[in-house]
Amino acid sequence: MRQARSYVGGPFKPASSEEFIDAIRKGDQQTSFILQVFGYWDMVCAFVLHGALTEALVYDTCQEMYFQWAKIQPFIKAFRRELNLPEWMQSIEKVVDGSPRGCRRIAAMQASAKAFAARAEKT
Repeated sequence: MRQARSYVGGPFKPASSEEFIDAIRKGDQQTSFILQVFGYWDMVCAFVLHGALTEALVYDTCQEMYFQWAKIQPFIKAFRRELNLPEWMQSIEKVVDGSPRGCRRIAAMQASAKAFAARAEKT
């Protein structure tokens, strides 16, 4: 799980739904990392939806989940449609995108990642 988290939290940076879909279709080690990490976070969010954890607890303790979701959130609808997986990662979506503060956190993380990428391109 550490390798998977390192990959998804680091070099995994899809710039489009096509790149995201291609990363899954490859079926390689990185595909396994992506599926493992997001499967874990979706399970955590299912616990929230079923009352085993609170949304506030997850918000306060799982910043990594929000950071990683911010990477794929813009592409999730196209991903589901293209791969015919309409329920994929719905628990994350309901918990994160269903909360005003979750939406604010995602927007801030996406803006930060975009600014960081722009600075990196200049160097």
